Amino acid sequence: MAKGVIIRLFLDVVEASNPQQLEIIMIRKPGSCFAAIIILSATVVVAQDDTTRVLFIGNSHTYTNNVPMLFAGLSLAGGHPVVTGMSAPGGYTLQQHTTNATTLALISQGNWDYVSLQEQSLYPVIDYYRFGSFYPSARFLDSLITNLRQETALYMTWGRPGGGQWSIGGHYTIDFVDFFHMQDSVSASFGMLADELAAPLVPAGDAWARALQADSTIILWQADSLHATLTGSYLVACVFYAVLFQASPVGLTYYGGLSPEDALFLQVIADQTVTGVNSDLPAAPNSWGIIQNYPNPFNSSTTLSFDLPDGGIIELAIYNILGERVATLAHGEYTSGRHALTWDGRNKDGEMAASGVYFSVLRQDGREKSIKLLYLK
Repeated sequence: MAKGVIIRLFLDVVEASNPQQLEIIMIRKPGSCFAAIIILSATVVVAQDDTTRVLFIGNSHTYTNNVPMLFAGLSLAGGHPVVTGMSAPGGYTLQQHTTNATTLALISQGNWDYVSLQEQSLYPVIDYYRFGSFYPSARFLDSLITNLRQETALYMTWGRPGGGQWSIGGHYTIDFVDFFHMQDSVSASFGMLADELAAPLVPAGDAWARALQADSTIILWQADSLHATLTGSYLVACVFYAVLFQASPVGLTYYGGLSPEDALFLQVIADQTVTGVNSDLPAAPNSWGIIQNYPNPFNSSTTLSFDLPDGGIIELAIYNILGERVATLAHGEYTSGRHALTWDGRNKDGEMAASGVYFSVLRQDGREKSIKLLYLK
């Protein structure tokens, strides 16, 4: 494979991870200010007319786990060639981007289909910064973007895991009860701006909320309770895919370093968030196995889905932590595809099972896979 052409703008050079991707990255050298680099692959020069070009403007919520790269991987798996760019210095606000030479130069190229705007995570929920910085700066950048016949996309971030009260420069948020309370405020702030600008909204924070409602044990935040884990960033990329291509990411075979099962769960969550439809199940899955139930934990009923590339006789059963069979949900012939069953917490005698940890085991032709469920009455 021919190596791409590398153009050094300032100090640093990194290796392109995708030969069909153009990345403009803001990175930091120890003890120095941010430097911008551009990596141009030779294949980009001959990009086809159907290539979608997306510029990502933001901060660490954009560059952590390289959201543009994850989005590009999903896009290529979905048959959508992309070129991405990024200007994302750590801690940056959109107001700082309004005077950042690299950001303005990238926008002025005028060859992007979408320009994603991602704000400092607390600005949308502190009124002083929301109305005094976030909204005016987004309006300014949007005017530059749309004047060049490009489209602004608003990248909605997420609240903090425990809610709480937060401040910047002596200006405070309200005291949020929990993440979901805080996310409601983040969502309302972005939604109002998206309506004003008539811009596509990428509801990543809403997808996080849906994922946590489906599985409260999922780990979306890093230990700092701010930045995304790879799981969280992959979910963000799935939401970008669903919004920008108006297509479902469910079933795409790019997993971004996650297991196929975890990736599929996040793909479904992203699709449900964007479409509002709760039953998007692929008809012909490529992998065999059971998907993590949702909701989890649960206190009334939970849905268990499983993929069968080939039809046949299967068994789906529930066991307690002692290995005792509690209930049998399925035992018989099933066609290929995605199937979903519900367990209402009752045992094989029709009585309510005790609260606690259970395991659902799928078996077919000597294969076996299990997931853990938490039942709370």
